[in-house]
Amino acid sequence: MGDAISPRLHCSILGPLEVRVEDHRAVIGAPKQRLLLAILLCHANAVIPSEQLIDSLWGETPPRTARKNLQVYVSALRKIVGDRISFQGWGYRMRADREELDLLRFLELSRSGRSAVRSGDLPVAASQLGDAVSMWHERPLVEFRHVPLVAAEVGRFTELFLSVYEDWVELEIELGRHVETLGSLDVVAARFPARERIAAARMTALSRCGRTAEALSHFEGLRRHLAAEMGIDPSPLIRQLYQTILRCDGPPTRNPGPAAARPRSVRALANRLPRDVDDFAGREAEVRRVLEEPAPVTVITGGLGAGKTALAVHVAHLLASRYPDGAVVIPLRRHGVPRPAAGVQREILESVGLEVAGVREDDALASVWRSWLADRKVLLVLDDAPDEESVRTLLPGTTSSRVLVTSRSRLSGLDSVARIGLGDLSTSEGVEFLSRMIGRDRVAGDLPAVLRIFRRYGLSPLVLRLLGARLAGLWHLPLGPLADRLDRTENVLDEFAAGDVSLRRRFEESYAHPSWPHRAAFLALGALGGPVFGHEELVEALDGTGEPGERVVESLLEAGVLSISQTPADAEVAAHSLSYAMSPLAHRFAAELHAGPHAAPHGNRER
Repeated sequence: MGDAISPRLHCSILGPLEVRVEDHRAVIGAPKQRLLLAILLCHANAVIPSEQLIDSLWGETPPRTARKNLQVYVSALRKIVGDRISFQGWGYRMRADREELDLLRFLELSRSGRSAVRSGDLPVAASQLGDAVSMWHERPLVEFRHVPLVAAEVGRFTELFLSVYEDWVELEIELGRHVETLGSLDVVAARFPARERIAAARMTALSRCGRTAEALSHFEGLRRHLAAEMGIDPSPLIRQLYQTILRCDGPPTRNPGPAAARPRSVRALANRLPRDVDDFAGREAEVRRVLEEPAPVTVITGGLGAGKTALAVHVAHLLASRYPDGAVVIPLRRHGVPRPAAGVQREILESVGLEVAGVREDDALASVWRSWLADRKVLLVLDDAPDEESVRTLLPGTTSSRVLVTSRSRLSGLDSVARIGLGDLSTSEGVEFLSRMIGRDRVAGDLPAVLRIFRRYGLSPLVLRLLGARLAGLWHLPLGPLADRLDRTENVLDEFAAGDVSLRRRFEESYAHPSWPHRAAFLALGALGGPVFGHEELVEALDGTGEPGERVVESLLEAGVLSISQTPADAEVAAHSLSYAMSPLAHRFAAELHAGPHAAPHGNRER
């Protein structure tokens, strides 16, 4: 699929969209084709679901041939960029490296420059950050500003640029180049009048050039703008700078950036990780990937009970020594309800001694959050993320910190992240898991019964942990009769409970809530014989649950309810030969919901 050889390519999205192939500018005239390429480049090296691409290209009323048209556009783009665009079963991915996409080169220079700051080599840092700043052009991808999927990424790029620009301009002033910085500061400060670090840098540069009145006037303009637009006052730090200039004491030797912004009372975040699981077993490849992954953000996804949080906490303990400013797990849901990002930020900032009670606007609070993280090395575990936006708001603006995200959803809208998908454990991992809980001799002594349980109920870590806890309490009984008992009972879900942890309760919290957006589709799955479904069978059953069946399948894959159980050689043209699977016990629960008195009718369930 695609060309055998990809041509030499360079793409620019930090300004107008531009593509150069073998040093010649490529002409991409069709508007939707240009938009498709812009979206893929904004999310380079990440899979964008076909559903999102169709919505972006055609809006709420796509033509009946939208999927075919999308394939035609992709085919046309491949004639320009080669086989860098690939189909991944549920969406498309454009592969690029730092030499092929200006955004990736910008990010690399930013990381190198900030690393040089931490090592104390300020001239090198200023040079590398300056190279990154010079790559930015006025209003990136302005022709696509009406497309939410592009506009959101441009907003993120702009925030990254401003953070890098602030680091660079403060270094330039510290190195005595305040005269040279004023030209760019005049332009950037006018475009972003609420950025306090930029305002502080301009005030400092003006003061050092002997233009005190202009420096004081800039502060007054900032104060009026913040009051009118956000209803807040300038921060204490910039007010202190104003008073220093007003007293003609001269500005501080270093412009107050993130490092200087720390009040003396700020405490260290410290290691706040919950205890590691003593009998953690399996996932060796995944643990190794997280430990060796250079990306600052790793997203760990999988269905309910896949062990996402256990893996993240286990790896966080192994990584914690690399992050001297602290490590913490932040639950993004409370009692199943998503937590507002501003509440999370406020809780953490107040816990380290920062006074944020007077910060009323969410944007202003987010700025304090990013400034606090900017020069620290912190490990954040964002647990059970409900959606992409809940994660984006909490991500640091710099790459000195590390973030592990867990979610049942794939969070495909997040870009520039490493992804690890968790399925069931392997049979050998399951045997090792149970052996650590109930003893190797007991497992080895009745291995056929153990394997029978695995085949019928799956190998998710949650199921195995609950099973192991039950078996440990029934130490006097052999495993064979216990397996028979599981096979005989009608309410087998109730057998998977230990203490205050119940599989049924976990399913009810996740799948049974009437407001859950996939509830109708989940009920439809319960009407089918499962837990493995053929493509055509599944699409037919899911038609009429709110959207066309193909889209519903994609949404269930995104939500982690379904997984692809086998992938044909040419997934793009042979999607009909795919089969999908769900957890056997989740399918039991779906069947119970379907058969219940409040279930919507979706046909007769096969038995």
